[in-house]
Amino acid sequence: MAAKGFKYLASTAFFSIFLAVSGFCSAEGLKTVEVWKNLFTVVNGDGVDSNTTFLITRDGVVVVDTRVTPNEAEKLLVEIRKQTNLAIVYTINTHYHGDHTFGNQVFQNSGAIIAHENVRRSLFGDSGKDHLDSFKPENIHGLDKTVVTPPNMVFKDEMEIFLGGYSLRLIHVRGHTDGDLFIYIKELKTLITGDLVVYKKIPDMSDAYIEDWISAMNKLGNLDAEIYIPGHGDPGGKPVLLAMRHYLFNLKTLVLKGLEEGKSLKETQDAARAVLIKKYKGWENLDLIDANIQRAYLEYSLRKDS
Repeated sequence: MAAKGFKYLASTAFFSIFLAVSGFCSAEGLKTVEVWKNLFTVVNGDGVDSNTTFLITRDGVVVVDTRVTPNEAEKLLVEIRKQTNLAIVYTINTHYHGDHTFGNQVFQNSGAIIAHENVRRSLFGDSGKDHLDSFKPENIHGLDKTVVTPPNMVFKDEMEIFLGGYSLRLIHVRGHTDGDLFIYIKELKTLITGDLVVYKKIPDMSDAYIEDWISAMNKLGNLDAEIYIPGHGDPGGKPVLLAMRHYLFNLKTLVLKGLEEGKSLKETQDAARAVLIKKYKGWENLDLIDANIQRAYLEYSLRKDS
């Protein structure tokens, strides 16, 4: 039986979103939400709560992001098979981080694994091994079974996939990492954003390019979309995008204020932290705020000096 999660109703006058039922929850903790006809997002799971989205077309399935371990990827495959027995034709990685790519090995014989060229560079050879090692302190169950599997099809700026009546535009931007892509499905007015957008969670900026990220938000906002599927957090409408854009803008504004006033990094952190924690107190990962302020401070210091 198809999961009944978010249902989207459209008319020429307006587009409304409402939660019909919470979706199907499996014993393993995964939840599969039907965000639109033939489009599903798998949330929750063990270890890391990264989202996976899959689109069922008449000619096969497209999978976006493969979760944090082979075990989680196998559970994902079970969720897909509850909806369809059609072949998986394409698997797409939105960026290189392991919570979105360490399940690749489960899908390596199921058509092409597609990503930006920088994702392959980051997951290939010693770089991939180092990235896997960086996850080991998290003690994620099943991580020891991971064989880092880079994408086997890459692109530079943009590519388009046509499958079973749908077109998927894969567009590269820098922001969360140097290898981000987002996916625009025109027929569904849907954007799958990877970690360029996370909802009600402070983002990880350890690999970020903040000014480019803000530009990417503008590019996303200019597309005719009504459904936004983030890399972490629940899918929804335009407020999902706006919340992320506002966080980035607020971070930039506070850091630039500190730089203009000649404040040190610590002074800037102390001033900006108080504002951000108050404004985003309902979000998860508040412990990342100091690191994000530092990343922004360093980036805008270099821009100021150049």
